[in-house]
Amino acid sequence: MEYNSKIVRFENRIEIIKFGGNRIRAPNENNKSSISKRVDDEKVKEQRELEQAFRIKRKIKYYCLANNFDLFWTLTFDDRKVNARNYQYARKRLQAWLKYMRETYGRFGFLFVPELHKSSERIHFHGVTQGFSPPLVEARYPKNRRLIKKNGMQIYNAPRWKNGFSTVSRIQNKEKSASYITKYISKDLISTPSAYHQPRYFVSRGLKKPEISYAELPDEYFTNFLPSFVVGIKENQSTYFEKEVSIYQIDITEDGEMTQLKPPETIYKIRREKSPDGNQSFQK
Repeated sequence: MEYNSKIVRFENRIEIIKFGGNRIRAPNENNKSSISKRVDDEKVKEQRELEQAFRIKRKIKYYCLANNFDLFWTLTFDDRKVNARNYQYARKRLQAWLKYMRETYGRFGFLFVPELHKSSERIHFHGVTQGFSPPLVEARYPKNRRLIKKNGMQIYNAPRWKNGFSTVSRIQNKEKSASYITKYISKDLISTPSAYHQPRYFVSRGLKKPEISYAELPDEYFTNFLPSFVVGIKENQSTYFEKEVSIYQIDITEDGEMTQLKPPETIYKIRREKSPDGNQSFQK
């Protein structure tokens, strides 16, 4: 099957990833490179980790946009109780707590990702939940007991989290919470020794996923839409820009009309530059 567009459909919007040329999608195609590469090649390893981080970020973003998460969590560990420098051990403590919470308060939806502190190499977790209403208390500054707020929103603590410190806030914007939680999936996290062959995010069963399809769409299809992000190749000393990938965010109204309620300001990224003779000069 030939296609030039990947279409990701949510409840009231779609994301279209438009490629510069046609691609071929075969069932059960083997994605392994035909080029043999040494395992100890650091550049190959680094590129593989960057690509893995990007794929995980995309999956997490889709989960965040397809579901109705209403609480954002940050859960840290007390060094006297948990060895937060061991990814596998910290992960098991989080999953045990989530299991206990579901047994206590009933099933709820969740998605959690780890954050790795570069300086201390300690792990803590950020997550989002839906249908989960445990006891929460208003967070206050220890010295003056004033309420802790962020951007005018009250911050809470979760007394049932006994492994360390916790903060909880109510989600006001799906897009912002998705962007916030995905930024913690980094190459440094992927390459953490204690996280080798371990899952980098944790989701409950039954979460909604967007519908993904592939199609060959003509350029005229995008006439009335602006891309939010474009990656391409630029020729040296020229205004010519060859688009390799364009991403469109399109809203769907109650009447089924496709529109952009807030047309985006397009961000352009130069993947590489080349001279008129076709030679690459440098990459960005």
